[in-house]
Amino acid sequence: MPLLLVTLGASALLLPSSPVAPAVAVGGRGAASLVKMMSGEDIKMMIDMEVAKRVETTLTTMAKPPPFLKDFSKPMSIPEEGVRAAVEVMNSGRLFRYCATDSQVAAAESEFAQLVEQKYALGVNSCSSAIMLALLVAGVEAGDEVITNGFTFTALPSTIMRLHATPVLVEATEAWTMDLDDLEEKAAASKAKVLLLSHMRGKVCDMDRVLEICQTHGLTLVEDCAHGCGVKYRGRQLGYHAAVSCYSTQSDKVINSGEGGFITTDSDEMMARAIYLSGAYERRYTQHTPHPPAELCEAAMLTSPNLSCRMSELTAAVMRPLIRNLPERVDRYNERYALVVGVMRELAGDIITVPEQLPQVEGVGDHLNFFLSGVTREQNAAFLEACKEGGVPVSYFCSNVNARWHVNWRKYGAPTYDLPNTDALLSTAYDLKLPPHFEDSDMGHLASVIAYAANVAVGRVAEPSADDTMGI
Repeated sequence: MPLLLVTLGASALLLPSSPVAPAVAVGGRGAASLVKMMSGEDIKMMIDMEVAKRVETTLTTMAKPPPFLKDFSKPMSIPEEGVRAAVEVMNSGRLFRYCATDSQVAAAESEFAQLVEQKYALGVNSCSSAIMLALLVAGVEAGDEVITNGFTFTALPSTIMRLHATPVLVEATEAWTMDLDDLEEKAAASKAKVLLLSHMRGKVCDMDRVLEICQTHGLTLVEDCAHGCGVKYRGRQLGYHAAVSCYSTQSDKVINSGEGGFITTDSDEMMARAIYLSGAYERRYTQHTPHPPAELCEAAMLTSPNLSCRMSELTAAVMRPLIRNLPERVDRYNERYALVVGVMRELAGDIITVPEQLPQVEGVGDHLNFFLSGVTREQNAAFLEACKEGGVPVSYFCSNVNARWHVNWRKYGAPTYDLPNTDALLSTAYDLKLPPHFEDSDMGHLASVIAYAANVAVGRVAEPSADDTMGI
């Protein structure tokens, strides 16, 4: 079959062609998109004239993007206000929340509760601790089954097992959310009384149907919103459907405190128990503002073990400015995310699939998630290698060390579940943090590296010859 090389400036794609229906790649500002097979006359009619002027057909190769050299591992910096507050805490020596005279933790709890529009928020030392407390106040006991995602972070099955309960794993969909048909089947078949629902990477399923399933099968809903700060469902901060919800402020999230988390609820009884389980003792509940009714706190004080997972004053001090400015930062995250996704879809949209949120969901684009469509195992490996060579460290979900692949959980004793849909999805699925310190130009650059890698993987790109590389 004849080959048609279509270029845009220095970039080009090597495509199959015929005299009747050439395949053309076009796009503005260095972008390209595959156009359906059509005649040259049809192309002129269908393509915007300004874009068409940019199209040249010459025997050349697609330009390889320069390597991306910036550091993906660097988290967001702490605002100066947070730095000053942390220094003041250290100078005071009052790092323990219950000896603070003007508690940063209590203030952070109040601000976070306002952010998520819930009655109570309790600061703890990690989201895993928040999940543990949430499961306990939801009534999970040793020997129970707890339904949760088969595609999520290892902390969820680990925390369930920490309580001597057993995780029941549910399939994932191509939207990266829990498969609600599989949930319904497993809710009916299991003896679980709690659903621990993870919104993995901020991807949200049909919460109205989730509630229906929970009501039908008598499940208490606990939401893991570790990736959910700033995400909205029907215009409201994610997490309000559950009896109790959990959030993360670990460095990879949109609120950076190093380690940290919150448990939130509107339930007086649940919060009274959570306060004492987290590490309050004697009548320290009076230092929580607001706190549940005194009679509930007094009862929890005498009947709850102390698990010592309190948030420190230092943690709260550094995060408080990031709680307050999150709404304005969400817009910026999403602008940059749209830029990345737009470039990838233009340059390799038939190879790379980016999952879409439901219409009722407003996401936060702090991470890039995608999977490759129609590629072989060898092509998938070639893609991963090309990304690495280009300086973009995409994380492969089916690596033998990835903490989000359920097969790897079996190594520490998690139960084995056959999840063919999840495994098929993850077999070519990738994850990439989009650091907030990157510039807009960096977003376009890293997206072009990923798109180039996809085209290399499927053999669409004609690699430069030695003469081309030397400029001959």
